[in-house]
Amino acid sequence: MLKILFGENALTKILDFFLENRFWDYTKTDVAREAGVSRVQLYRVWSILEKLEIVKPSRKIGATVLYKANTESPIFKKLSELALEIASKAHEEIIEEEEKVAVPAEA
Repeated sequence: MLKILFGENALTKILDFFLENRFWDYTKTDVAREAGVSRVQLYRVWSILEKLEIVKPSRKIGATVLYKANTESPIFKKLSELALEIASKAHEEIIEEEEKVAVPAEA
């Protein structure tokens, strides 16, 4: 939902991915693929996500580190609230548009 406000950039796509998938953990490769960004784009913004404590390592499988959303982070919580508010507003606008187009049923 953040893409509606902030546009289609790598950071926004990754944030949206973690907002929608906050309960599971992923490798960086998984995040890049699922968010629709290249690994290069992911690595360019990953340090921002870690410094702001939006993501955190969750576990290791061999040498591979898995990451998940840091749902305890104040920043992540605010982003989540913002995404919810954007989704609510977008839903209201869709309903309003449908009501304008709706044709009354004949009795």
